[in-house]
Amino acid sequence: MSEIKIGKLSVKTLSSEEKGVYTDAANAEKEGTAYKFLLDGIGNFSIIIQLNEFDDGTAVVGLDGDYIGPRFLFTHLYSRLRIGINSFNDQKWCELRAPKLSVTKQNRFTAQKTDLDCLDQDFMFNDLIGTLKQFGIKDINTRESILNDSSNRKNQISAIWDGRSLVSPVVVFVLTRLVPLMNILVETSGALEDIIYYGPNSIAETSYNLDLLLLKDENSDLEFKKSAFFSYEENTGGENITHDLERNVVGMLNGIVDSHILIGIDKENNKVGISSDYQFVGGGASSWDSYLLTLRNSLINLLGIGIVTNHISIGWHDIGEAKNNPVVDIFIRPLPEGFELAKDRHGEIWIRSINGTQKPYTLEQLEEYKRLRKIK
Repeated sequence: MSEIKIGKLSVKTLSSEEKGVYTDAANAEKEGTAYKFLLDGIGNFSIIIQLNEFDDGTAVVGLDGDYIGPRFLFTHLYSRLRIGINSFNDQKWCELRAPKLSVTKQNRFTAQKTDLDCLDQDFMFNDLIGTLKQFGIKDINTRESILNDSSNRKNQISAIWDGRSLVSPVVVFVLTRLVPLMNILVETSGALEDIIYYGPNSIAETSYNLDLLLLKDENSDLEFKKSAFFSYEENTGGENITHDLERNVVGMLNGIVDSHILIGIDKENNKVGISSDYQFVGGGASSWDSYLLTLRNSLINLLGIGIVTNHISIGWHDIGEAKNNPVVDIFIRPLPEGFELAKDRHGEIWIRSINGTQKPYTLEQLEEYKRLRKIK
């Protein structure tokens, strides 16, 4: 799977399979294979879905721990609303349960049973069965009907699909977990503004809000740019990012704290957006998809897909014109201690300081920097 469309959402393959030890639906550690998929189409959020397939034939699908989005979604989705998956002959299946407020635990959503007559209502999605079947779900019915189950759970509604499919379980998670909670999110006062970053190595979530970022001055963890592709000083304006942006990305990768580069902010910290950049990436007056692809590919060509996938998230903030003219937010996590420092197109190393991005003056200074560099 490279990309699938689910209404206005798209799910894109983010990484190839990765062997390791992962946590299953019962929080037990097992050997298996992980697959990661990026959900796009919902503002400045960076939501990664991870499918873990275990060597014993079971699987689990849920949010990855690298997340930028509403605190509301992460709180309820990350651990409690993962979907456990089991095998049946050469097929895989899971129960379909709807996220609903618990009657016993305050402000907590739990996965609760549904029935065939209430699927669209419970999952807040028109023609859920028809949509799921478009993505490889073979049948949606009771466990008794599709699995010949005679246990006390035989009436639980379940879905079954070809066991080789990576698309089907991801779509099930999007439609039966994420979409219902997103519908609740937009009706919850203040929830859309409470944006956080929660990284795999973070102790706690941190705020991720454009207006709060703009209250700060540029420093070692924050940089403002009007354009990603045009620079008067460099006499550039083409399908590659400017060297100025490139060296700042490199400097932040070589830094010690999580950092932001905001594109579409002028020298007076005004939100002007990046619509003027669209002329450099094609696709007409509104070409966010082309812009994102060009920006991402420029960074991959420079740094490699591993660094871009694991250390750089590209999102956008709506300033009133949605994708026609957003502010772009490049969120950068520093490379781990002991890794070779990142370099620009000329093979130069850059580092961040309070005064901006600079090169080490001497080899001795560079070695001292690497020796003292500690990731916060």
